[in-house]
Amino acid sequence: MKAKLSTLIAFGLLLFGCNTDNEINPEVLTQSQWRNVIEDTASGQPYDYVSSIRFEADGKVYSEVFLRDLETEDVIGFREYFTGSFQITNGKIEVAIQELYTIQGSDEFYLDKEELSLDDRTTLTREFQLRNKNSELHTVMPPLASSLGIIYYRVD
Repeated sequence: MKAKLSTLIAFGLLLFGCNTDNEINPEVLTQSQWRNVIEDTASGQPYDYVSSIRFEADGKVYSEVFLRDLETEDVIGFREYFTGSFQITNGKIEVAIQELYTIQGSDEFYLDKEELSLDDRTTLTREFQLRNKNSELHTVMPPLASSLGIIYYRVD
């Protein structure tokens, strides 16, 4: 009986004591750039649609969404960018956006970075999770969201 109980306890400690996929390694988060790239060759000017995010060791975060030429990789224009801060809480990365610049009131698909408008909403936040052994950064979407979110991949 003692052997079975000891085996059960050891198995329980092994199961619950192991590093889970929800644990965030801050060094992996801050020492990498995270990027999602979607290639569009159907338009007249082939381009990559790039979403990137960078977390700094001092708690700051910076993100850009831009288009770049498929062949030269030169930036064509921007959709948005933001600056903010982040904290790690309960297996999630909580981002508080301080300044968000977007295309507002424009019919253009992209603009020069300087032409983007400051979004004046007071509280803007986004949540992320590291998954697949810290190789993917997933946006956490609300339960009734119409989007699946973005998966960013680590760029070292």
